[in-house]
Amino acid sequence: MNRIKHLQRQAEGNFRNFEGVTYGRGYNNAVAPGAGPVRNAEVLDPNDRTWTINVANSNTVSTGSIRIFGAAIDLTDGSLPAGITITVSESSHLQLKTELLTTAVRILGLKYTVTTAAQFNNTLSLVDNTSTGATNSRVWQPLNYRSAQNQITTQIDAPNFEMLISATSYIQFALLASETVTFTFTIVEKALTKNILRQQPVVAASTQMAPTGLPQIDMKRGL
Repeated sequence: MNRIKHLQRQAEGNFRNFEGVTYGRGYNNAVAPGAGPVRNAEVLDPNDRTWTINVANSNTVSTGSIRIFGAAIDLTDGSLPAGITITVSESSHLQLKTELLTTAVRILGLKYTVTTAAQFNNTLSLVDNTSTGATNSRVWQPLNYRSAQNQITTQIDAPNFEMLISATSYIQFALLASETVTFTFTIVEKALTKNILRQQPVVAASTQMAPTGLPQIDMKRGL
């Protein structure tokens, strides 16, 4: 209690907000838009929390129902439409989806790059579909966002994009003819079930989003 009061006086003296919440050692940047603090969390390695997913359409016509993630529905991408290729720069789509069979993650932050700006007219469907038949679906409209980098017409920065990804969830969209898109997702929470055997926190977390290049967005909160 004395330590909290001391921190409060110190924060007020520096003209900073203080909400009476303290965090354990080893937890970085314990503030997040739209999310409460994660207590007893292991630090998520800042160099091990990005997925860069490239989706290419070699067809001469627009192709719909392309799905990324969705391990429980199609682990091997066998049901992808002809002419569609999905690659993950850090590993592979198969490895990513296999990991999601046991490891749920929370994404906060998306950089979406396209070849043709017209691709942004195609919405993204954020879906969670369970084996019991329950379906939770949301529509995400890329045109609601713009790039932070001088209004680049083929890039969107959405630092507040948020989605809980597990084996049952996926993102579905249509891709224009001869189009290639890149999704760069930032992971801020990861469930590490193996930590139970290590008697360590099951959640690894970091609330630092991917940089946008604009200092007013990228500055750490509380500074």
